[in-house]
Amino acid sequence: MKNVSTELKVGIFAIIVIIILSYMTFKVGRLPFMWEKGYRLYVKFDDVSGLDERSRVKIAGVDAGIVEKINLVDGKAKLTLLISPDIKIYKNAKVSLKMSGLLGDRYLAVSAGSPNEPLLQSGDSITNVIHAADFDVLANELTSAATYISDLAGSLKGVFGEKERQSLTEAIHNLRALTQSLKDISAENKEPLHKTIVQIEKFTEALADKGPGLVDDMSRAAKTLGDKGPKLIDDLGKLASDLKEVIGENRYAFKDSIENIRTVSKSASNIAQKIESGEGTLGKLVKEDKFYNSLTKISEEAGKSLDVVSGLRTFMDFHTEYNTGESEWKGYFDLTLQPRKDKYYILGVVTDPRGVVETTDRIINHVKTREDETRSKFEFSAQFAKRFEDLALRIGLVENTFGFGADYFFNDDKGRVRFDIWDFSAKEAEADRSHAKIGVDYRIFKYLFVSSGIDNLLNSNRRGIYIGGGLKFEDEDFKYIIGKMPGLSLP
Repeated sequence: MKNVSTELKVGIFAIIVIIILSYMTFKVGRLPFMWEKGYRLYVKFDDVSGLDERSRVKIAGVDAGIVEKINLVDGKAKLTLLISPDIKIYKNAKVSLKMSGLLGDRYLAVSAGSPNEPLLQSGDSITNVIHAADFDVLANELTSAATYISDLAGSLKGVFGEKERQSLTEAIHNLRALTQSLKDISAENKEPLHKTIVQIEKFTEALADKGPGLVDDMSRAAKTLGDKGPKLIDDLGKLASDLKEVIGENRYAFKDSIENIRTVSKSASNIAQKIESGEGTLGKLVKEDKFYNSLTKISEEAGKSLDVVSGLRTFMDFHTEYNTGESEWKGYFDLTLQPRKDKYYILGVVTDPRGVVETTDRIINHVKTREDETRSKFEFSAQFAKRFEDLALRIGLVENTFGFGADYFFNDDKGRVRFDIWDFSAKEAEADRSHAKIGVDYRIFKYLFVSSGIDNLLNSNRRGIYIGGGLKFEDEDFKYIIGKMPGLSLP
């Protein structure tokens, strides 16, 4: 070593440093060593943004190879994968782009497939490609949704002042106390309710036992009709005599009518001949194939519509509410048509004792006066609703005026928190502002539900707590209930 020159020592050290740097370059830069072996597979993607050559190929999170090349072929990215020779990939393998870490680095994830499928050989292609979602599009949609929610929150903030928010808070506390009271009442009256159901069953059995008596009553009614039959025949005879006199007095008018019918019949015959010969618009529609093709298309669309109608669900809702602020009862009947789970239509009738105020200007003795008259005690609703999981938004006609609302469902749809606002022109009796209402409905039995909340939030002179309840059936449930009654059945 003493005879080794300084230049030779420096050269050996430089070679060792070059070897170490080369090794680290290959490892850190994910470059294959010259002696690295394996077989090549190919795969095509529509978009490989974020994926570079020498990126890792992983199976079950374990390195299995690298992306050797990325070429553009026919508008698609063609990837050449260098797979380790000890890795087996089968024909039904799947491949997708995935991200590793928060920095957004991408790698190629491969599912090896089933061993009962043929093995992929060098030069084969993987055809099962799972395309990743476009995060830019998702980000834009989330931004739009956040803007909409912000606008909605601002609108609600403008509607509800400090006084209204305090009233709403008190209402929520009252609702909690009310629901707890209802829970206690249902627990305390469980046994009486059971007895009531037993009494209803006994009533139906008694009705079945008295069926023959009802038949006897009908027989007596028929006998009474037979006794009074001659008098009815005399009345019919008198009616026929009067009719004869009427015809005699108006025979000339009848004659003119018959002549007019003949004229119309002749005109209809001429029109039919023209249509048969293909004259005019109707004739062209009948003679040309376009009309037949149009009818065929309409028939096909009608068939699709019938398929939609076959999946339609119908619900009927009968309930009533008592408003402590107005000391009045209101009755509701709602018919809900649900063609899809996330979309439905609500048609309803409301009996409102206050009604709508109609203002009329009258001039009496050259003096103009204005009179207010309350009308429309029967009011109608027609709303379209769209449901997003547990939230539903409604818009349309609410008690004869435009309005909208929202529902939040909880406890497997047994409970519902609802908010409605309508009558923006304040045409209701003794109303200065729009009609807003918030409350909770809760189903305590299969068909029976109770409701409570605050009505007329924006009109202090009519604001009050309401309580109520009612029945809600689906059309199939209604058929089942009627079908169980003796002597009655539905198809």
